[in-house]
Amino acid sequence: MKFKMFKNLRIGAKLLIGVLSTSILIMIAIGFVIGIRINKIARDNAIKIAQTEAQKSANQLKSELDLDMGFSRALAHSLYIYPKFDTVLLDSIFYNIVKNQVENNSRYLTVWYTIELWSFRPNYNKTYGRRSITAYMNEGSFGIDLEYKNLSGDDISSVYYKSKICNCELLDDPYTFTYGGKEILATSLSVPIRVNGKFAGLGGVDISLERFQNDIEAIKPYKGTNASLVSGDGRIIADTDKELSREFFNTIYPELEEKFQVTQKIKEKKSTLFFSNFNGEEYLNVLSIVEVGNSPNAWGLLLSMPLAEIIKDARKSVLYTILVFLFGIILQALAIWYVSTKISKPIKQTTALLNTIAKGDIDINQKICIKTGDELEEMANSANKLIEGLTSTEKFAREIGEGKLDTSFNLLSEKDKLGKALIEMQQSLIRAKEMEEKRKEEERQQNWATQGMALFGEILRQNNHNINELSYQIVKNLVEFTNSIQGGIFILNENEPDNPVLEMTACYAYNRRKMIEKTVLPNEGLVGRCYIEKKTILLKDVPKDYIKITSGLGEENPNCLLIVPLIDNEKVQAVLELASFTAYEQYQIEFIEKLGASIASTLYNVKINIKTAQLLEQTRQQAEEMKAQEEEMRQNLEELTATQEEMEKIKAQEIENERRRYEQEKAFIEQLKQKNQELIQKQEELEWEQIMFNALMNALPARISFKDKDCKYIRINETKRKTLNLKSADEIANKSDYDIFGKEHFDRTFKEDNDVMQSGKPIMNQDEFIKFKDGSVSWGNTSRIPLRNKTGEVVGILVITLDITEKKNFAFELELANQINETLISEYPALIYKVDKKGVIQTCKGSLLETLNLNEKDLIGQSIYNIFPEVPNLEENEISDDGLIISNTTKNSKKKDELKHIIFRNKSTYNGYMGMVFNVK
Repeated sequence: MKFKMFKNLRIGAKLLIGVLSTSILIMIAIGFVIGIRINKIARDNAIKIAQTEAQKSANQLKSELDLDMGFSRALAHSLYIYPKFDTVLLDSIFYNIVKNQVENNSRYLTVWYTIELWSFRPNYNKTYGRRSITAYMNEGSFGIDLEYKNLSGDDISSVYYKSKICNCELLDDPYTFTYGGKEILATSLSVPIRVNGKFAGLGGVDISLERFQNDIEAIKPYKGTNASLVSGDGRIIADTDKELSREFFNTIYPELEEKFQVTQKIKEKKSTLFFSNFNGEEYLNVLSIVEVGNSPNAWGLLLSMPLAEIIKDARKSVLYTILVFLFGIILQALAIWYVSTKISKPIKQTTALLNTIAKGDIDINQKICIKTGDELEEMANSANKLIEGLTSTEKFAREIGEGKLDTSFNLLSEKDKLGKALIEMQQSLIRAKEMEEKRKEEERQQNWATQGMALFGEILRQNNHNINELSYQIVKNLVEFTNSIQGGIFILNENEPDNPVLEMTACYAYNRRKMIEKTVLPNEGLVGRCYIEKKTILLKDVPKDYIKITSGLGEENPNCLLIVPLIDNEKVQAVLELASFTAYEQYQIEFIEKLGASIASTLYNVKINIKTAQLLEQTRQQAEEMKAQEEEMRQNLEELTATQEEMEKIKAQEIENERRRYEQEKAFIEQLKQKNQELIQKQEELEWEQIMFNALMNALPARISFKDKDCKYIRINETKRKTLNLKSADEIANKSDYDIFGKEHFDRTFKEDNDVMQSGKPIMNQDEFIKFKDGSVSWGNTSRIPLRNKTGEVVGILVITLDITEKKNFAFELELANQINETLISEYPALIYKVDKKGVIQTCKGSLLETLNLNEKDLIGQSIYNIFPEVPNLEENEISDDGLIISNTTKNSKKKDELKHIIFRNKSTYNGYMGMVFNVK
């Protein structure tokens, strides 16, 4: 009875009985609280110490890199004067600066600077192109390279371009670098050179990252600590485990990267700490950011320390506390033994279940069954509900991890924070997936449009002489490229300006060329309406019974019809019509509309070229016809004169014969009048053709001349008349080049004109120097074309000359500038020499000869190895495009001078070498 009553008591009553049985339980409670508090305080202090150690190590690394960035900053700031002085003088100064740094500072692999060409070349107006100088040590010997880079345009994928765009200090991502025959990990630190705030180049250093390995291995704040120095791109620069260097963090530590996004936090420059488990042991991970100068890039120092080592002292304090109270607990053990035996078993079951859940082992089959009727039963039921809820939550999280983003989940209650967080994560993943699909689709559309523009750019450059073939190639490729089933193009025909029509010049359907002839009037059908409105027409979901659409593509309608006007300079040149069984996407329509402008411009130019050629040919034919008609009229007049003379001789003949002759003469006169009338009509037509030909001749910027078979001028255009300062073009008629230019010019042109007329082959685009009688000169690009009559006989020559004086003057100025440069070199305190393969001096010049007590005549023919013993055998040394640099002290002068040689291989013939010697002091 008493046992049953005790069993039905609440746990509070049971504990009260135990407390009343012994007051020492209070000591246990106090000891427990003190132990937890001491443990928490010690743990927090240990974590703070660990953070401090991590930040201290990061600051040490930062100070080393700041030193390198400081030198780069000083170098860049000193180079801002580069555009203000002579580059040769400044190079000698800065060569010594970078040389001293490389020779005296082993921490630098190279010291370099690069200057934009526009900053020190006044006439250089391009935004790209740079001059780069790099100093380095190679097997104990100093070397320096001079290169010209990006002369054809900036490399937008390069680190230099990134620095140029941001105009800021930059710590480069690590890269592998071959130095002394060994591959090492290196990085670059650079600072922009600014001229009036504008980017004008970079100054910087390349450093080896191998030196950081010792620093990382020395970081041991606690036993078992692992340190990793990671760059912004995720590469491990140095690690406690040396074998992991140069690997990527996400490859070595995929779980840490996926869960805590370490690389992303380094890019965002966010220090953080987090806990992780490895081989059953908990680790504290502290990430400290290493920022260098004002670089947008940063590195991260990650320290992973065993939590057990960090809180070892805290555990000792707790242990001591437990030992103090253990004696009291033993004394009270007998007093609470009876109570503990009754309540400890369910508590142990519940505790075991909670410990299992705490370790992440969630199994619905682990539910416990306790029927005590008190708080222990309620606690067991709560634990069972917890495992049910966690099982549901775990299942939901696993399905999300497997990509099943449409999985539903019921919250345990309104306060279920974990469930809400998982639902928010599910929604975020869904949005991220949708955004990624949208980005891929946009990228696919952009690539498709870019490929299309490249394809049709090549098509539009072909078949410029045949508008029908060009139309067919456009329609055929556009139908295939857009996956249409058929297409056609209607080109504007303005042969009758008052009645323009749209003619179908090409049709392509079902992978075959369709030979369809069709014309559409403006405002007739969809094609005509598109021409008038100058707007794209898109017709979707065409009904099957809607078969009478005047689209120009036949009777049977597809599901989607697209009609696009091809507009150039606000004028519709043609109308493009495409049909498909599927609807056209908006990006396809925009692509076709954009392409339409290029097609319209090309079609317009082709029509102009064809029309011009037809007009010239028609004018030539009509001129020949007029000449023939004039000859025929002259013969008729001669026949008339002869007839009249014959009439006077036969006046004495019989009257009957006279009457008959009179009638014959009357009939002949009527016939002659009719011929004269026809001749007058043709003459008027010829005059119109002559007017149009004159307008074309005088509008062309080229100088045009027509000569007969004797090379005498027949006619010139207005441009040539103005060039020759003639009052009238008639002044040059029946004159030759001898009369206009003189004998020298005449001898050359007479031979070339006769060669063209005798061979019947034109001479095209020939540059020639022209000197006029008034002393003025010019350069012209001349083409000579033979003129033929109807029978193909050469009857003269057409000479077309384009003035290219400005182009030639530019070339002469460039040559003059080169000559000036040679003069400056001869005045500069240096010696320039050229030697053959054997080292024999061919030429030499420069004011340094006098300084070295040498004579130019004595040096020519001598061996360079005798004059300058420091020069090695050039045939046995590989000389790169950057040249071979040699330094030594000469004894030829009264005082010792430090001389420097820069020797290059002769790239034009590869049969010798060119070198420059200058006094470094």
